[in-house]
Amino acid sequence: MSESVFQFLRRNHYLLFALVKRDVTGKYKGSIFGLIWSIVEPVALLAIYTLVFGGLFQLRLPYDSSLSAYALYIFCGIVVWMAISDGINRCTSVIVDHVNMVKKVIFPVEILPLQVILSAIIHQLIGLAVLAAGLIFLGKGPFWTWLLLPFLLLPQFLITAGIGWLAASIAVFLRDIRQVVALGTICWMFVTPIFYPEDLVRSAFGGRFAFWLTVNPAAALLHNYRRIFLMGMAPDWMMCWYLTGLGILLFYTGWWWFKKTQKTFIDLI
Repeated sequence: MSESVFQFLRRNHYLLFALVKRDVTGKYKGSIFGLIWSIVEPVALLAIYTLVFGGLFQLRLPYDSSLSAYALYIFCGIVVWMAISDGINRCTSVIVDHVNMVKKVIFPVEILPLQVILSAIIHQLIGLAVLAAGLIFLGKGPFWTWLLLPFLLLPQFLITAGIGWLAASIAVFLRDIRQVVALGTICWMFVTPIFYPEDLVRSAFGGRFAFWLTVNPAAALLHNYRRIFLMGMAPDWMMCWYLTGLGILLFYTGWWWFKKTQKTFIDLI
């Protein structure tokens, strides 16, 4: 009888924790500022996008016309999006990068994509902590809805882990998938309201593409992250159910495909 994904995670949770810890601390190993770079990078992007879209194009939020509100809106989007895109992109090379581990029969290879996905989420949590501090400093928080964060982290993990398993496996057979995924995430970024208001999508082309804000899982996640962090509102529970259902589907599909193809990895890397 084959092992279920939950049995696998329960059996290997200590190893997963150790690998994630090593990945988080090792990402900036040898650098002067270390984990501070997890804050510097999104802040630098925040400055650029705020200058371009908030300064040059004069974009503002419909419920708050201040530049600070728009900057916080962008920062929330950047922090979450970087975790999604970085985790998925790193999964395309995680098997080849750990070839010595993969060739060890007793090593649970399935854990490698989860390692980079969880590492990206931890960096996201650092960014969200900075966001929360900024909101409190500007007098725009705290909100009790921040406690609802796990209801968004769970579907985000399920979705990205499922895609990560698929990407990691396919990359063993087709190395060009790295470039395809990198290009795909760039396109996905521009069709997701990260640095422009959602209302632009709702009103564009007579509102014919407003449904994309719900169908696009990244847009749905960002919408709800902004609700609980910036507006002090509970998430859209219908969206959360959709994200959770999609996450479960992708999670089990990714797990099934990875397990199905795993036995051929050693011959191909």
